[in-house]
Formats: sequence, structure tokens, C-alpha cells
Amino acid sequence: MRTQLILSVLTLTLATTALAGNTPATPAQPVVMGTTQLNGQNAKVGQTFTVGKQNPINFTLLSASYTTGRILIGTVLIVPKADEKLLVLRFTAHNPTRQDITLSRLKLTAVDVKDVNHVSESSFVRAGTSEEYQASLKPAQKVEIVSVVRVPASGVIPKLIVQRGDGPVLRYDLRGQAKGVPAPFADPKDKSGATALADAPAKLGTTYAMGRYDMTFESVSFSTEPMLGRSVPPGKRYVLVSVAMKNAGADADSPSHYTFKTELLDADGEPVEFWVLAKGSRPEEAINRSVKPGEEYQVRLVFVAPENVGLRQLTVREGNGHGVVFDLSSVK
Repeated sequence: MRTQLILSVLTLTLATTALAGNTPATPAQPVVMGTTQLNGQNAKVGQTFTVGKQNPINFTLLSASYTTGRILIGTVLIVPKADEKLLVLRFTAHNPTRQDITLSRLKLTAVDVKDVNHVSESSFVRAGTSEEYQASLKPAQKVEIVSVVRVPASGVIPKLIVQRGDGPVLRYDLRGQAKGVPAPFADPKDKSGATALADAPAKLGTTYAMGRYDMTFESVSFSTEPMLGRSVPPGKRYVLVSVAMKNAGADADSPSHYTFKTELLDADGEPVEFWVLAKGSRPEEAINRSVKPGEEYQVRLVFVAPENVGLRQLTVREGNGHGVVFDLSSVK
């Protein structure tokens, strides 16, 4: 009986061993290129890091902010579309080498909440100016630079990647770090301050950056006086919107070339026809007037409205950019 028990245990042990020997091995995980992060390190605003293997620079991100306003780089105006905002990055670049270097291979990439990359404009500007920075950095020289990235108008930009050449990258978490969109374009529904309104509520007498010009909508009034030698059509009256336009660009321009997009609604919500851009105090069309950089010029937007109907609101935008909306219900 004892002999049979020993033989049974031995048989079971041999069978278990054989079964274990036939168990298939766990297959090795396939190697897939591009599925790992770029080599680099996490960084914080205010910290200094060296980026780039060849011709390295010391990079310090000083601040990040959102805006719907213009950025002038040399003679080029960077203006966000209505569904965009600008991420403005201010940083210092320091040359730690013994030879002259440029910023040409420095790349800044903003990554939005949908994991879409947005690369900065190709040009840099020296901080505090509109001067495009194209010079070489001398050994030990440090400069403060601004870079601009077009990003979606809605939501925060959680990540910024900084890279020079094919060297390791810097990764910044911008959540809670980037300054919010300035009033009046900050969407009050977004507590982070990162969402920009396409059209913002505006007030007469306040100046707004719109494309090339700083525009102050001074007053809105009705008129039945002839304009451009034409009497007011029967049953109609003119609506005159007085605007001071200051050229904030780097070269001269004519307001008659300005791509106004206007929408005036009467008290019934019906659109009012825009007619002409007139001079500030003369019943003449504003054409071929060259406005120098920094110069201000007075114009009037002229609409033809029903005689006995009031106004509701006026929306003005430049091209496909952000607009301003005025409540005109109190205009008599």
C-alpha cells in the first residue's frame, strides 16, 4: 500500500512538471518607434536650463500670457483670428559658449488640450520693442526676447515644449502659470481666464486695438444733413459713428483700405445698411489719406437707417479678427 502511494505521488509530480514545461512563454512586447516622449526634463517658469547639443544656449522662461491684441514684429503685424488668441512667451537667452550663436534653431511649441501642436512664429522680437531680433549673441551676452504662438481661443494651453536643434527638450506645465486674457475679451464663464470671446462688450469713448489701428469709438448720432452731396433718402436718416483711428503699425496706411466688418442692428433687430467711410467733420468720403505711424485720423462710419426706428447694437471687427459690440439702445 505504501509502495502504491509513493508511485502515485511520483506520477502526479512528473505530469505536473511536463505540463509546466509545455506552457507557452509570454511574448515580448513589440518595439514601436515614436511612442515615447522626447528625451528631456520638466521645467518651471524662472528656472534656467541649457538647451541644444551644438551651439547651446541658457534658456529662462520669464512669463507666459494670453492676449487678443496685436503683436508687431518688425513691420509684420500678428493679429489673432476670432477663434484664436496669442500665447506670448517672454524669456532670456544667454550665450554660455566662446563663439557667436543665433536663435535660429530655437523652437517653441504649445500643446493644447486636444494634444494639437502649435509652433511659434518664426521671428522673435526684443522685449519692450517691436524690433525683430536677428543678431548673433556674443559670448556671455544675454537678451530678453518675446515669442508669439497662435493658439485656440478656447481653454488653457497646458503644455509648452522648448527645443533647440535635436537636443533634449524642456517641458513646461502652463496650467495656472499663464496670465489670462485681458478685459473685455476674457470669457467670464471660464474661471481660468484662458478663453477669449470672439466679440466682446465695449463702451463708447474707450480705445480698442483692432488690427493695425487703435480705435476709439467716440459717439453715435443721427443726421438728416446731406452727405457726399446726396440728400437723405425719403423715410431714412443717417447714423454717424465717429471714430478716432491711430496707426499703430510700422508704416503709413490709408483708412480707406481698412477692412471694416460692421453690423448695425436697429431696435427691431433688423440690419442697417452701411454706406460709406466719411471724413471726421466734412461730408466727404475718406479716401487716399496717408496716415503715418503714430498719427491719429478722424473718420465717421455712415449708415442709412429707418427714420422712426431706434438702434440696438453695433458690432465692429477688423477682417476676421475679434470684434467689439456696443449697446446703442440709449442713443436718441
